[in-house]
Amino acid sequence: MKKTGLWVAAVLATGGLLVACSPALNWRTTQLKDAPLQVLLPCDPQTASRPVELGLGQVQMSVLGCEAQGATYAVSSFAVTEPARAAEALMYWQQVVLAQLRPEGGATSVATKLNARGDGLWVPKGALNLPQSERMTFEGISAKGQKVVAHGLWFARLEGAGARVYHAVIYGSKARPAEAEMFFSGLQLQ
Repeated sequence: MKKTGLWVAAVLATGGLLVACSPALNWRTTQLKDAPLQVLLPCDPQTASRPVELGLGQVQMSVLGCEAQGATYAVSSFAVTEPARAAEALMYWQQVVLAQLRPEGGATSVATKLNARGDGLWVPKGALNLPQSERMTFEGISAKGQKVVAHGLWFARLEGAGARVYHAVIYGSKARPAEAEMFFSGLQLQ
């Protein structure tokens, strides 16, 4: 879990792995190199890939993302060899992401879900219909003490004899519902 936290923290901070791009929202379509997913991003993305310990053993996680107007946009994915474990992988991944942000006031140890409009079950065309396929808006305090509001979603699809799980997210200092709609609606499984 420690290695996973470092990787997620790196995505949160965009330090070293995701290089900042032009601050203007210039939406463009990009194809993930190692996964059958087309993504709509508001800036020129950078990619990174590395092994991560994520509750199911070590996985090779790939991240594509960029920064625009003070927000980080990222899509990450990894393969699981047993499709039956896709739901478990999504649930664990959600827990790891939420644990990276402390709630304001420190009442609990994970970020606060905001239950924003559009949150809930989110199963794109071609994805596995799993209860853990979810769209969620959440907020908390980063390790650097800054307020972070995030729009995230998690989903999975069959891939060969296994499955691939995905996480798309926007991290910023304020809610970005219009940008989240544009970003999430631009995710197209191929």
